[in-house]
Amino acid sequence: MGLPEDEQRELDDIEHRLAEDDPTFAAKLATTPPLYRQLTPRVLRLISLLLIYVVGLVVVITGVSLSSIVVIALGAAVAAFGPTVTVVQAWRARGNDESSG
Repeated sequence: MGLPEDEQRELDDIEHRLAEDDPTFAAKLATTPPLYRQLTPRVLRLISLLLIYVVGLVVVITGVSLSSIVVIALGAAVAAFGPTVTVVQAWRARGNDESSG
C-alpha cells in the first residue's frame, strides 16, 4: 500500500531539500543499513535466548493463574530447554570455529 500522490511529493521535496542543505548527511542516510543488518550473530543469539526465556516465564505465569499443572510444566520446559539449546548451539559453533581455524 503506497502513499497518496501529494504525500509522496512532499516526501520527495523534503528529501531533495535535505540533499541540497546537507549532502553528506543525506548520503549517509541513503547508505545506512537497517538495524537488523548491523547486529552480529552473537547479539541475535542473545536476543533469541532472552525472548525464549521470557516466553517460557509468561507461560508459567499463565499456568499459575489458570491453576494448570500442564501449562506450568510446558512453560518451565520452554524456559529451561529453549535457552539451553541456544547455549549448546553457540558452544558447538564456537568449538567448530576454533578447530577449523
